Amino acid sequence: MDQIIHDYGADHPAVIERMVAEYGATVYRLALSILRDPADAQDAAQTTFVQAAGAIQRYQAGTNFKAWLMKIAVNTCRSTLRRRSARTRLQAAWLAFTGWFEQGPEVEAVVMDRETGQELWALVEKLDEKHRLVVMLRLGQGLSIDEISQILDVKEKTVYTQLYVAITWLKKQARLGPDLAPPGDKGVL
Repeated sequence: MDQIIHDYGADHPAVIERMVAEYGATVYRLALSILRDPADAQDAAQTTFVQAAGAIQRYQAGTNFKAWLMKIAVNTCRSTLRRRSARTRLQAAWLAFTGWFEQGPEVEAVVMDRETGQELWALVEKLDEKHRLVVMLRLGQGLSIDEISQILDVKEKTVYTQLYVAITWLKKQARLGPDLAPPGDKGVL
């Protein structure tokens, strides 16, 4: 993206077209994984590109463009979730997560043995936002720890810690059953 921005200028329509062509599916999948509703995900993806187009002059050449764009997408999705005021509607699009734990460490063997993906998603939904987001960004989107750190505007060590806590809880939950309180509950951490 740096080269096309340099060649055409940040406000040229070719830059926006390339951004949408190159990252449209990725932004939509991320929004769908967070919002769990195809219509909301489509709206969030469109909003992300509108906001990115308006802010592209602030993008610093040489930095990770994908992480910059994903940060806008995550913030857009967070705003959507706040407007909804309830997480209960986050169950519409499980099929978007086929292969969700392909990159995951041994959690895959424990969790995928469960009867359905619905049970897995029910476990992930119990995580608080910070733990759920790192799991979705790392395992669902395959982003690097560095990219997640940039997207969430936290230190890499924080990402590692949140991911470790979430995965450890998911493993225990899958082995021991639904009696454990999720990370983020008062009195747990």
